Amino acid sequence: MWQGDGREVGADVSDVGLVRLNTLVGIRWLAIAGQIATIAVVHAIFGMGEWRLPLAAVAASILFNLGLVMSGMARRRVSGAVAGWHLGFDLVQLSALLFLTGGVHNPFALFLLAPVTVGAATLSLRQTALLVVLAVALVSVLTVHHRPLPFPDVEIYLPPLYVAGTWTALVLSTAFAALYTWRVAEEARRRADALSAAQIALAHEQRFAAVGAMAAAVAHEMSTPLATISLVVKDMAAEVPPESPLADDVRLLVSQVERCRTILTHLGQQRDAEKDAAIDRVPLESLVELAAAPHRPKDGDKELGFSAGPLPGQETAPAPWVGQRPEILHGLGNLIQNALQFATRRVDVVTRWSEETVSVTISDDGPGFSLHLLSRVGEPYISSRAGEHGHMGLGIFIAATLLSRTGGKLVIDNGPQGGAVATVTWPRNAFGQAPGQ
Repeated sequence: MWQGDGREVGADVSDVGLVRLNTLVGIRWLAIAGQIATIAVVHAIFGMGEWRLPLAAVAASILFNLGLVMSGMARRRVSGAVAGWHLGFDLVQLSALLFLTGGVHNPFALFLLAPVTVGAATLSLRQTALLVVLAVALVSVLTVHHRPLPFPDVEIYLPPLYVAGTWTALVLSTAFAALYTWRVAEEARRRADALSAAQIALAHEQRFAAVGAMAAAVAHEMSTPLATISLVVKDMAAEVPPESPLADDVRLLVSQVERCRTILTHLGQQRDAEKDAAIDRVPLESLVELAAAPHRPKDGDKELGFSAGPLPGQETAPAPWVGQRPEILHGLGNLIQNALQFATRRVDVVTRWSEETVSVTISDDGPGFSLHLLSRVGEPYISSRAGEHGHMGLGIFIAATLLSRTGGKLVIDNGPQGGAVATVTWPRNAFGQAPGQ
């Protein structure tokens, strides 16, 4: 069994949609409070500059917010495009305030980053890029055109090289903050979507098991009335003469009752099997084969092999038994299906155990993972086939998420002879004791 330095694929069990306008309104109120406090301190304590025009710029923001609150629009959720317009207004309002108070010479010019950063955390890449373009344009205008910095009785002159450096720093900071924030937020959104897909997959498995149990319960409840119907129909068949026009109908009733009895017997046997599996559990190697059953090659062009046994030196360790948990069935099934899709001829599934650990290794003879993909394998929407023929790059992520719920840890690597190797390892106590121990 190959043990390499593969990448551990973890999933904590923990689209750019609508944006709450109330959130943007709250952030704007915070900005308004800061702007008023700054103007008051600069004018009252330091005696710097004119205060009426700057307050007029702040008043525009106040009126805008009050209009949203009084109209009830602040309680709505808006699209990314509308949220982008709101953040664009904030950029323009702050730029007007900076124009009146020194432009990029004003240390508070750094706050132009705030609306762009908020937008990057909530908007699409295109809308974020438009905000960055608007911010850069406003910074450029403020670099060339602005009122003097409001120092009392003195005019501050800054060398052109320093001003150019300030412009460059603001532009690069804006672009970097927007890109970094958008990237982090996008990864969070993608992971949330992928976890939702994993939850749906698990719910599907649980619903499938529940339907089977419900069908078996119905079979059990129907057995008694069906036995009564069968007895009555057989009595009717014995009393109806062969030449009677009802003879064919009675024979049909007898055959259909027997067919119902066969179906209910089959469902009852399924219920017994599921009950035994849930109570007594099954060997892990049997569960592995059960997980692989829906994905077995049907055309014979690929082989699927299984082997099981204790690790060398652990011959006395008993074979692990486990209940038919949907997380294990679906998680291992996803990994086996993925290996079969990429294998050239064969996929091997090896179950090994010791006194402390239990592992299932799935290896194929395909091309394996490229180096750049191997470093990110298991992340949502990462696949060499993502976006092709319905492939979303979620199979390994969902498998890792579901298996982590059972205490399993998934490691992905390339084998020494090529091909991909996926190893799931559980602590032995995750499965409890085997029957009879």
